[in-house]
Amino acid sequence: MRHFTLVVFVALFWLSAGSATAQSPAQLCVAKMESGPGANAGQELLLKFLDKEKDKSVAQELPLDSSEPAQALEEAKKAHCDYLVTTKQTESHQENSIMTGSFGNVSTPTFYVATAYKLTRVSDGSEVLSGNLKASDHSSEQTAIGLTMHKVADKVTEAIKKGGH
Repeated sequence: MRHFTLVVFVALFWLSAGSATAQSPAQLCVAKMESGPGANAGQELLLKFLDKEKDKSVAQELPLDSSEPAQALEEAKKAHCDYLVTTKQTESHQENSIMTGSFGNVSTPTFYVATAYKLTRVSDGSEVLSGNLKASDHSSEQTAIGLTMHKVADKVTEAIKKGGH
């Protein structure tokens, strides 16, 4: 009986030690998009895609009121976030293509956007990941922004999975 008790005690100790070293899910703050006509939709779209990407590495995404990176970092510290993602629309333009068909000439718009993003570790303000993503769409600028936000969500989620906190 004492041997069984000792085995149970060792097993419980090992399990509790393992859970103490396991990483808890990260809390991610999401700043508003810094500039551009699609800035209002950017944060909302990024939150939507992050929520779809959610796994055990990200516990919760918190929208912030700030769009300027330094202010967003201060807001993220107050919210006790582990990471902060900031975005900035760096390009937005539309080009029209003329297509000739049986009904005459038809103008088809293509919307082009580029979005810069940065993932920051809130505790020390260090950059974890950054980049610039581009997308185009024939229906609207907002759809093109959504495509870049989906790419940002993928990159951010993967970086948090790999980097821990």
